[in-house]
Amino acid sequence: MEGINGRRKRYVAVTTRVDEDGTIHPTSVLWWDGKTYAFDEVSKPRRQSSRRVGGDGLCYTVRIGKQVTNLFFEDPKWFVEEKIIDEGS
Repeated sequence: MEGINGRRKRYVAVTTRVDEDGTIHPTSVLWWDGKTYAFDEVSKPRRQSSRRVGGDGLCYTVRIGKQVTNLFFEDPKWFVEEKIIDEGS
C-alpha cells in the first residue's frame, strides 16, 4: 500500500510571463525528470512560509489537471513541497 511518507523541498525550473509592471505569472514547471507541465490554473500570489519543508516567499496555488499544490518563489529560485511516497507493501 502506497502512502505519503513525508515531504521535501524540491527546487524546480519554472517558465513565467512578466507584465510591464513587474507582475510574475508562472505558466509551467519543468520537473526533475525532464517533463514539462503547463498550469491549468494559478492563484494570485501571497506571502507565505512553508511549514512542511521550510522556506519563505511568494506562494502560488497551482493546478495541473486534478492535482493542486503550492508553488513558492523564494527569489531567485522556485520550489514545491514534493511528496515522498512510501512504496511499501
